[in-house]
Amino acid sequence: MGKKHQKHLPENATPVENAELACRETGLPATRTALARVTHEDLSRADKIHIDGLEVFANHGVYAEENALGQKFVVSLTLYADLHAAGRSDDLAASIDYGKVCHDVDTCLREHTFKLIEAAAEGVAAQLLSRYDALLGVRVRLEKPWAPIGLPLTTVSVEIERTR
Repeated sequence: MGKKHQKHLPENATPVENAELACRETGLPATRTALARVTHEDLSRADKIHIDGLEVFANHGVYAEENALGQKFVVSLTLYADLHAAGRSDDLAASIDYGKVCHDVDTCLREHTFKLIEAAAEGVAAQLLSRYDALLGVRVRLEKPWAPIGLPLTTVSVEIERTR
């Protein structure tokens, strides 16, 4: 066998630059921002996992009473991913564990306090995208059925869609 091929990085590069260059030489993206952006068209063609009606009791709201007493929130998610390998292999490791996702959402909403349900939905989306590399994007619908508005209603909700 011949000599092993060694790659040399510039001597004056910073540690961050060295890491990025090393990743590029191996064909890996240097940073998360180097990953290709996912478009809404990509999501329309992606496989989907739906989680509907997850109930979480948490302390979010503009009013002090909402934060002190807590209330029910209902979370519905669409997880966009490529599920071909999971379908062919029948292996959970090739998919996204929706049970774990539900517990992560529950923990996120219980451990943080948001004034607005818009901010709570953003927090859930950001956490899921950061924890699950297989996610191309996520749609979060967050309902607040006990919203204190003084009039009868079924629910108040926000729905957001976020991609990498």
